[in-house]
Amino acid sequence: MSTEKKHPEYQIPNDPHAKHRYESAMKHVQFAKEAGKSSEEIHEIFHKVMNFDPKNIENIPQDEAHKKYRSAVIHAQKALENGKTSEEAHAIYRNILSGNTEGKCHHS
Repeated sequence: MSTEKKHPEYQIPNDPHAKHRYESAMKHVQFAKEAGKSSEEIHEIFHKVMNFDPKNIENIPQDEAHKKYRSAVIHAQKALENGKTSEEAHAIYRNILSGNTEGKCHHS
C-alpha cells in the first residue's frame, strides 16, 4: 500500500485568463520546488499567481525573470487605452513574450 498522498486537483476559475494564470502558477511551482522551497512556500506562490490581477502592474516583480512579462502587460494595457481591440492587445502581448517584436514603441 502506498503512503504517498495525492495532491487535490485545483479547479481553474471560469474566466478568460485563468488557464494562462494556472500554467504560469505551475511554472512558478516547478521553479520553487527546484529551489528547495517548503510546501507552505510553494502553496503561497501558487495562490499568489492564481490571485494575480494583471491590471495592477505594480505587483509584477521588476526582476530579470519577469522583465518580458512586465513589458508585455504594459504594452497590452497601453494598446487597450489607445483604442486597440482585445484581440489586438493580446497579439501585442504574445508577440512581446515570444520575442517577435521590432523594439519600437509608438505609444511612449
